Amino acid sequence: MIISLTIIASLFYVLATSHVLSRLFHKQGPSQKLTVILSTVAILAHMLLLVNSVFRADGQDLSIVNVALLTCWVIVVSVTAVSLKFPATLLLPVVYGFAALLTLASLFIPHHVILQSINVELGLVTHISLSLLAYCVLIISTLYAVQFYFIDKRLKRKDLAIVHSHLPPLMVVERQLYQLLTLGTILLTFALLSGFIFLEGMFASEFIHKTVLSLIAWLIFTVVTVGHLRQGWRGKPVVFSIMIAAFILSLAYFGSRFIQEVVLNKF
Repeated sequence: MIISLTIIASLFYVLATSHVLSRLFHKQGPSQKLTVILSTVAILAHMLLLVNSVFRADGQDLSIVNVALLTCWVIVVSVTAVSLKFPATLLLPVVYGFAALLTLASLFIPHHVILQSINVELGLVTHISLSLLAYCVLIISTLYAVQFYFIDKRLKRKDLAIVHSHLPPLMVVERQLYQLLTLGTILLTFALLSGFIFLEGMFASEFIHKTVLSLIAWLIFTVVTVGHLRQGWRGKPVVFSIMIAAFILSLAYFGSRFIQEVVLNKF
């Protein structure tokens, strides 16, 4: 079942990616109807894959691969939903392509961290939920930053293909970028605060790297957000700062667990 769902999800993600890329610079853009059909099949197969991977007969498998699959699914659903109202032609192939690679890779990466029971505490659930939401929103804002940089660069080169394409106006992309960045930074702030309030040992030796990296990423996101709101910061330095912060946050969320579960195979 898991193998079949993985193949279906990956295949339809690839088909959706190929369709969008084939009409990337077309004036009419990709067919929204076909894109939605292909992506919906992939999203549903991805969701069923998650359910079957996480909820097993011997417990819940909350390995880094399954957490990554969940995070990826949330991002895919969010970007797909946004694309129904706003043009997201550059974001869709990136998101769908990455989802295809991740779902396929999940077949070959060992991931079995079985929990017999989950200790449901309000503080822990709050922290995990805020952290997941913050990460997803900030990653989407990073994708918008990349899209902004790409469109801006092509416009400065006076590329007529970009002018007459289906890609969104630069100012629209920039406005959405900073709206998402502000929301993601606020969510990350509350995620960190909930961790310090509800969790013990945020600076314990086994968690200190995650805490420090998260704080560094939060600081960069906050400086960029405040700098834009108060000083009007924009352009290439801001885009690269966002990308660096997103990379650091990804290391904080997934770096150590990837080394432990996949490289060292401790679990």
